[in-house]
Amino acid sequence: MQAAQSDLLSKTSVRANVHHYLRSFMVSAAALPAVLLLASCGGGAASSSSTSSTSTTTSTTSTTNNAYAAVYKGLTWGSGTTVTFPSSCTMTVTSDGVPPHHDPYYLGAPSTEYPTVVATTPSGLQLAVTPYTPSSITSSTNTINICPSKASSPTTTNLGPIGWVISGEFLYNAFEATITPALADNVSYTFTSGGTTYTASFIDKCNSHATPLTSGYTWHLHGVPLCVTATEDGTGPSHIIGIALDGYPVYGGRDINGNIIDVSQLDACNGITSATPEFPNGAYHYVLPLNTTNKYSSLNCYTGTVSTTLMAEMRKKACRMRDGKYNRMRDPLNDMNMNDRKLSENTGTAAAGSKALAAVMR
Repeated sequence: MQAAQSDLLSKTSVRANVHHYLRSFMVSAAALPAVLLLASCGGGAASSSSTSSTSTTTSTTSTTNNAYAAVYKGLTWGSGTTVTFPSSCTMTVTSDGVPPHHDPYYLGAPSTEYPTVVATTPSGLQLAVTPYTPSSITSSTNTINICPSKASSPTTTNLGPIGWVISGEFLYNAFEATITPALADNVSYTFTSGGTTYTASFIDKCNSHATPLTSGYTWHLHGVPLCVTATEDGTGPSHIIGIALDGYPVYGGRDINGNIIDVSQLDACNGITSATPEFPNGAYHYVLPLNTTNKYSSLNCYTGTVSTTLMAEMRKKACRMRDGKYNRMRDPLNDMNMNDRKLSENTGTAAAGSKALAAVMR
């Protein structure tokens, strides 16, 4: 796994740039029934570029005295992702969307090409074995503000992308369209083909999966990107692993001393103000907790000011497919009382189909 992601991060480059900027800039501490084709929470076509990019980070000549923006200009992104800075407080991310880690097969929504249901998640999603097809993954280009400021009140996160991980994948909130946390709705199916045994999962070991092939095929995460943090952090302190739509950085689940951060330490949006390797004097940032499969596995809201236009654009990439047709789905975070609603955290086992993989292997 580490070899597959060795090109994601250059720690030496990141830290050198970070320390350079930090000498000048400081931040003060401050329900849906089970249906055959109900798909995962993502979907829709991504915007702009359809051409894969191989650059990592490109900066303009403009300067800024904002510590967040300064640090972001020192980050190294994954192969296939290009980052540019049109102005001192804006960043454009162009990504081919191809994950650094993937299995040969995964469990996805049944389709005309792969119709055989072999597994059902605890929430009732029926799934079919689907081969990984990188050429079908949708690329995207989006621009965000990177000089974040706290809003007067939090904004509920939208369905669809809520930020990026430095691997180039999108980060989504915790929920599937079934109003169930995705990481609690996982299921796997093991089969043999050509003498080789494979295991296909709804959520892979990196905490990622894909939207349906028919709905944009966007690879995304619903929690801490374990394959990224394994390479970047190990058991040490967490480093920046992403940026949310409101411009605040996203970290893994360990503090500056390498201790696991408990959800109780975070605010309602999974945020905290504390020291990090990039901000040793403390800064507000989001945390994707370790060993968490409930609604706190990802951001429930944005603390900072976020563009409603950008949120609406990202919402188009959310799953709105039922019975193979687009259909407006309810946003779980707008439909539920987040303080009182109890969400399923069960883990499931696969239900084998009687004609498993006949369509996939033909």
